[in-house]
Amino acid sequence: MFDFYEKRKLRNILYSKWVVALLVLFIVLLAISTFRRFSVEREMAEKRFQKEQELELLKQRAALLEEKVGHMQNERGVEEELRQRFDVAKEGEQVIILLDNGKSSEAASPMPDDVSEEKGLFDFLKFW
Repeated sequence: MFDFYEKRKLRNILYSKWVVALLVLFIVLLAISTFRRFSVEREMAEKRFQKEQELELLKQRAALLEEKVGHMQNERGVEEELRQRFDVAKEGEQVIILLDNGKSSEAASPMPDDVSEEKGLFDFLKFW
């Protein structure tokens, strides 16, 4: 008989309003914590995705730069780069300047009308 009353007493304590309220509060706090962790996980997943995309772009850029460096290792690559950037010509070569249809050749002429070819290189450079 003693067991029966002990079980009943234990059951009354476990099913009391205070214990149930405490368990509900514990469950709510656990749910809030879980939601916060889930939110943080979503943010981190988004940041990771962005960083992976950025890494892929950087890898492509690194490959392009490696290709350029490899191209610049030989003499021909250096020559091409110089010609592209600085309008350089070798001895004996001539430079051709193409103008748009809308522009007149007089306006784009690098030399004024009064400068003739008979004047020297020094006079030409003095104009610039």
